[in-house]
Amino acid sequence: MLKCFRNCLRPSSLHTLPLQYGILFPQLLVCLVHLHFGHFSSAVISVTSFYLSMNLDGSAQDPEKREYSSVCVGREDDIKKSERMTAVVHDREVVIFYHKGEYHAMDIRCYHSGGPLHLGDIEDFDGRPCIVCPWHKYKITLATGEGLYQSINPKDPSAKPKWCSKGVKQRIHTVTVDNGNIYVTLSSEPFKCDSDFYATGDFKVIKSSSR
Repeated sequence: MLKCFRNCLRPSSLHTLPLQYGILFPQLLVCLVHLHFGHFSSAVISVTSFYLSMNLDGSAQDPEKREYSSVCVGREDDIKKSERMTAVVHDREVVIFYHKGEYHAMDIRCYHSGGPLHLGDIEDFDGRPCIVCPWHKYKITLATGEGLYQSINPKDPSAKPKWCSKGVKQRIHTVTVDNGNIYVTLSSEPFKCDSDFYATGDFKVIKSSSR
């Protein structure tokens, strides 16, 4: 088997040398480990899969983004009066807020436990407007979808609680206005967001059909 791999690894030119070794070396590693340490082979295969998903320069390839078309969800006059509205956009439920002259859209269900964010109150925390989930009072920034919480140093009795971010927890979508109509474009960012779990399926709360 080793002789066979040696023959395969003979480069036809200097230009193909990095490509041949970059592709065949991980496969050779899997075969050798599987032969001698069979119970470790699954771990090596996982490493190999990651290796093969990288470019030759060592950078990981970006996951493919899914592009969504904009969907009209209502009129600007209506949302300015109610200051919020719900909609189904490409089978995903979202809530749109109008707060202090700005539009914000996010998944309708809270990332924590699926609470109905369209029923929550908007409050400012640390100078940032947040929607407060009516179920467990989780605080989510309207602009970025970050989860906020207060932290204190237990070793310092005189320390005051400070606001900290958990990172982006709620998926945020884009709102645009054209000729008095409100349009929502779903996020195409490929990263996994906690609110994705409650965005579709059995947790859907809006019964209207997609536009």
